[in-house]
Amino acid sequence: MRDGFKVIDADRHVLEPSDLYARYLPEKFRGRVRIEGPNQTVRSVDGEPVSDSERRPGRVMQDFGYIFSSSKRWRETFADALAARFDPASNLRDMDREGIDVSVLFPTLGLYIMWRDNIDPELSAAICRAYNSWLAEYCSYDKKRLHGVALIPLQDPARALTELRHAKEKLGLVGIFWRPNKLCGRTLSSPDYFPIYEAASELGAVVCVHEGARTVLPQAGADRYSEFGRHVACHPLEQMLACLNLCADGVLEKFPRLKVAHLESGCGWVPFWLERMDEHWEHESHGSARTTKEKPSFYFKRQCWVSCEAGEELAPVVVEHVGADYLVVATDYPHSDAIGKFPELTVGALSANDKLSVQTRRKILWDNPARLYGLGA
Repeated sequence: MRDGFKVIDADRHVLEPSDLYARYLPEKFRGRVRIEGPNQTVRSVDGEPVSDSERRPGRVMQDFGYIFSSSKRWRETFADALAARFDPASNLRDMDREGIDVSVLFPTLGLYIMWRDNIDPELSAAICRAYNSWLAEYCSYDKKRLHGVALIPLQDPARALTELRHAKEKLGLVGIFWRPNKLCGRTLSSPDYFPIYEAASELGAVVCVHEGARTVLPQAGADRYSEFGRHVACHPLEQMLACLNLCADGVLEKFPRLKVAHLESGCGWVPFWLERMDEHWEHESHGSARTTKEKPSFYFKRQCWVSCEAGEELAPVVVEHVGADYLVVATDYPHSDAIGKFPELTVGALSANDKLSVQTRRKILWDNPARLYGLGA
């Protein structure tokens, strides 16, 4: 607990060991996935990179969170966990320092490892199975406090459906990690994904939309920036486009029980984007092309949540203009966003924020993420 509030961290990261795929892939696939370099900057599948990080290893680690040995400040901030190789016990110790009761865990290497158009679908499925198996073992250290989000091989939606069912029914993972970028030419509103959405609705698996810089996929801002500006742009802009796909293209109308989380993009874009989508939906000219019976904001408020950082100044604005039921708190531990905040402010900057009512803070810190992920008391 923090300041008297129970806390669920809705977006926390694991740092996968470099030998994960060497240990967990079936023998026939070993050697086709490479994680090398002092900072895990060489990430390739079948000899082709799955991220562009190895081109600028020093800068990438500092700018985008996977700093490891290249940043003294990062090493000092997470010294205990680093010494323990970020094992589950060290994660729980750090959660205790922050005042976090429960965490939902997202990948680091998995932000990229199967996210390339031309990866062999059979290999992509094996990569996802390997990661999900490792993550389930990681979470088994404390099943009440650690909950994982699965990778599924979206190069082949049929295989993705199989892995979703395995991850949810056999491994107990609570959601799907889903990049907002186009993959194999498909957006999130592609009918190819409809069977996955139907199964996720049935199983209660959350579609967790989460961007990451350094992808080899098409990405908003990547045509104009390679460093600072790319990271500034890609997270909110890709989320806004994903939200447009889901809320305005009819996906959430077709699947009314599907739950969606928009993560690690800040929350300030939400009031503006909902208003803009609704205005176009209502417009005499633009509205003639609308594809939903209700305004896009209707579907967002029925089925979507968005994460905020604890100290995000626009969180009260989102509460005022959208409502208090759609925000969850996310630390991004142990990526660079948490430096300078850990451990006192990753949660404390929100739990002690008197610009938000006690009831609203309780919703953001516990009630909303519990409802989103289906986590009990």
